Amino acid sequence: MNSMEVPNQVLNSTPLVSVLVTTFRHAGYIEQCLNGILEQQVDFAFELLVGEDESTDGTREVCQRIAAAHPDRVRLFLRSRKDVIKIFGKPTGRANFMHLMRSARGKYVALCEGDDHWIDPKKLQRQVEAMEADPSAAGCYTNAYNETKGERVEFLVPGVNAPKGQVLEERAFLYGLAIPTCTFLFRREWSMEFRHVILPFATGDTPLFTLLLGRGHFIFQPEFTGVRVVHPGGIYSMQGAAHHLQVQLVNIHEQDKLSAFRHHDVIQQRKQNALAKAWREAMAKENWELGAVAWKYLVKDRSILGWSLSQTVLAGFRVIFPKSYDRLLQVGRRLRGKGPRHSV
Repeated sequence: MNSMEVPNQVLNSTPLVSVLVTTFRHAGYIEQCLNGILEQQVDFAFELLVGEDESTDGTREVCQRIAAAHPDRVRLFLRSRKDVIKIFGKPTGRANFMHLMRSARGKYVALCEGDDHWIDPKKLQRQVEAMEADPSAAGCYTNAYNETKGERVEFLVPGVNAPKGQVLEERAFLYGLAIPTCTFLFRREWSMEFRHVILPFATGDTPLFTLLLGRGHFIFQPEFTGVRVVHPGGIYSMQGAAHHLQVQLVNIHEQDKLSAFRHHDVIQQRKQNALAKAWREAMAKENWELGAVAWKYLVKDRSILGWSLSQTVLAGFRVIFPKSYDRLLQVGRRLRGKGPRHSV
């Protein structure tokens, strides 16, 4: 693996928390991200591990400058694009993230991608205190904001994707409740199997959450401690709806297996809801790529949309050969228009 750790003084101390930051082409965001971590007010030692994935937009230079200014807390890893792992043909930060996970030394690990940032200087302190007081908890997360073009909306909404109380159990998560990855902190010792578990998944955070919830609950703190920046250059946000559906369906299937089918009923309901929603979106927006992905799954279970065999065939023809489908419709309309007129 082509990765070099920049010389530092961090290894001279023993951290309680390792904060992991993966970054690629985040020149406009990475300094705010790293400063939000370095400004944490804590009564324990923590290390900040930054994996820079060979950006060409100035991200690497910002990381080098900040690492040089904080050699006692920042461990900077300069990586090569030769190691990038592609999923569904798209480049990801998986290799970068896995390397940081292996390099972490803390009892706890906290996550924040390079285009997100923390806004609460007490975030780490509160989370560690909560975890120390609850030895059966596997992780801890908080609410966050989604920020698009400077406008913020809450990520976790009560009654929609937020837990009812301050504890998240496995079943509720598998049902579809969300976790802002940039706010997550977990017990490193409980994640040792992660490097084996992640392989069939399409993303990295979903298998991590699923693995840990099989070992204990998550503590939910309602404070807003992080900001998820939604922008066209984001590794995930720049992919289309068809790619997102593929990722979601692969993850749902693998979550069912990883959780030993303990909650198969809610997994199936999530899958059906995702496919029905995707099909409606594909028809409304004439997104035939999305429709084709959804149809490949819907054809295996026609009951999801109540299709007959002929309806299933017609639906497939519509999304796989949309131009031919439109031409046939036009021919049909012309033929009906030239037919004999009947009085009503």
